[in-house]
Amino acid sequence: MPRPPADVVVLSPHPDDDVIACGGTIAARTAAGADVVVVVVTDGAQSHAAVLGIHDDPTPAELTGIRRDEARSAAAVLGVTDVRFLGHGDTRLSETLPALRAQLLALFAELRPAEVFLPHEVHELHGDHRLTGEIAVGCLKELGQTPKLRKYVVWDERTEAEFAFTSRQPTERRAPDGERLVEFDITEHRAAKRAALAEHRTQVSLFAPGQTRPVVPAAFQRRVLERTTEAFWTEP
Repeated sequence: MPRPPADVVVLSPHPDDDVIACGGTIAARTAAGADVVVVVVTDGAQSHAAVLGIHDDPTPAELTGIRRDEARSAAAVLGVTDVRFLGHGDTRLSETLPALRAQLLALFAELRPAEVFLPHEVHELHGDHRLTGEIAVGCLKELGQTPKLRKYVVWDERTEAEFAFTSRQPTERRAPDGERLVEFDITEHRAAKRAALAEHRTQVSLFAPGQTRPVVPAAFQRRVLERTTEAFWTEP
C-alpha cells in the first residue's frame, strides 16, 4: 500500500539548516496538522574541522552521530517525527551528486509532497546548499511533480563574513523568471524555533574543549532568532 502524500518536505543541507531557514514555519505547519518530513542531506561531520580547525574531541566521525541525535531532537521540538538522513560528506556534496539525485528521485516518488522547502539553487553561496537545491529542482521536474517551492537562503556574503568560512560551488544558472520573495509571520512560533536551535549544542555552544567561539557565530544566531518572519523565494 503506497504511503499517503506528504504535506511538506524540508531539505536541510546540514543538520540545523532546517531550523535556521524555516524552523518557525515548520512549527506552524505541524501545529496546523501538516505531515512534515525533514531530509538532512550531509552528515555535518566537518563543522568543527572546516570552520574552527578542530579535528579531535570531537572528531568528524563522532560529530556524525551526535549531530544526527541533535537533528532528531530539534525536529521533535518543531513537531516533526519523520527525519531522514542521506549521509553525504559535509563540504563534499559535489563529489556524490549522482547518488544524491538517485536518493531524491526515490524520495519524491515516495512522498509526493505538496510543498517543498529547499535551498535556492542560485542565490545560495554555500556549495552544499546550492547543489542540494539544484539537484532537487531537477528531480521534481524529471518526475513531473509540481509542489509549491519555498526556496530559502542561509548562506549569503554576510553569513560568510560572520562565519569567516567560504565553501562555494559557482554556477552559471540564472534564477527562474518571475520568482518573488514571500515572508511568513512566525511570531507565534519563535519560542519553538529558539528551543529547536538550542538542541544543536555542537553548533551554538562551546561544545569542544578547544573552542573559543561557537561554530554558529553569536551575531548570526542573534540575527536568526530575532526575526519574526521567514522569507522564501517562490515561483509563479
